[in-house]
Amino acid sequence: MKSKLQISELKNGLGKLPKKRKIAIAGLAFFLICFAGRLLTELWTPSMLMAFNYEEAAKGQNPNGTRFNESDILSDEILEKVIKRGDLKISVEKLSELLTLSTPLDSQKLDVSKESDLKISTEYWIHCSPRVSLYRTNPKTVLNVLVDVYRESFTQNYAENDSILDVSFDNLEGMEYLDIKDYLEMQAARIRDYLPGNSNEGSSYREEGSEETFASLYEKIQNYIDVELERYGAFVLEKGLSSNKDTYQSRMQYVNHILETSRKKDMAAHDVRIEAIDSYNAFMTRFVLIPTYDEEQEFYMSGTKVGVDYFADEATEFLESATETVEKMKRNTYASAQIGKNNPSGQNHEQADQQIESLKTELLNLANQSRELCDTYIEEKRDGYMQVSFTSPSVEGIAISSLLRTILFVAAIGGLALLNPFYRERDKKI
Repeated sequence: MKSKLQISELKNGLGKLPKKRKIAIAGLAFFLICFAGRLLTELWTPSMLMAFNYEEAAKGQNPNGTRFNESDILSDEILEKVIKRGDLKISVEKLSELLTLSTPLDSQKLDVSKESDLKISTEYWIHCSPRVSLYRTNPKTVLNVLVDVYRESFTQNYAENDSILDVSFDNLEGMEYLDIKDYLEMQAARIRDYLPGNSNEGSSYREEGSEETFASLYEKIQNYIDVELERYGAFVLEKGLSSNKDTYQSRMQYVNHILETSRKKDMAAHDVRIEAIDSYNAFMTRFVLIPTYDEEQEFYMSGTKVGVDYFADEATEFLESATETVEKMKRNTYASAQIGKNNPSGQNHEQADQQIESLKTELLNLANQSRELCDTYIEEKRDGYMQVSFTSPSVEGIAISSLLRTILFVAAIGGLALLNPFYRERDKKI
């Protein structure tokens, strides 16, 4: 009874107010309802911005150079893991319907016929519908689990592959002494050639508690190849060490036969291009100038290559290749001769075996140092690959939107209030 009386008194009080004040109160109430409703909705269902910050992202690539595919973010495989990790009571199909992916470029009209207009987005908006609350969870929880799952998948599948730093000596069993040198050199060169990629980006990077840098490790590995392995190879050749003399000599003879065939092919290709050069008219090949503009739009006459220039470059390349082949053949012939004329003692074999063990230990140590340095560096890089943030509600934007709606509402009820006397007069006449 008391509440009914209070409401009745409130109605009577409002009824005695002037129309303008009634409209103002109604407008204020409408504004507050719109503002509170929009604010609570955006607080409940924020959008998530996922930004990729590594260099290759601007080229549409993953860190390992493969093509980036934005559809992977909401793929069925990712959503299955999200459901499992978040213990969500929802199917993959339903969750896929409640999640949307967009980019800031979606609103732009791009003319794909013009290469200069093509743009690659590195930022993606992910929105989860509030209807996900029907499945006993909230949008922000779903988005948090999604970013955790996708970050792990992205790092595992598309980040730098450092498995090249793994060193294996399984194939050394029964291998010839000189072949062991080549095998260890191949392993060391593989590690050495992996380091410059990180060195270019973080040349001054040092692991905490260590003075090693990518440049210093590169120099150590190069010294291992140029000094340690060459010293071992010189010892093997000097003593004429071989696991099986006859087999090794036969193999070198066969290898040189194959190399000689390659040398003949290179020289034949070289001779053909020299003949083609001789066939050109000397007057035609003196010079070729083309009118050209430089970067500052200044006019000049640019020299350019003609067919004879390309033939000359190719002839040089084939000659260099043939020369390298001859050097390989000479080394093989010398090694075969040394093994054939020497009769090494058991002590020489023991010394070689000790050197091999020492070389394996040193290479393994260099590989471990490289992995430790690369792992800590890559881990820091990976932390910056992907930045995620949730949008906070724009109070000003919500206020402006609510104000515009309120103006329309006030205009509507104000118009009705103005027209109401005319409607009453018309009803009386009827």
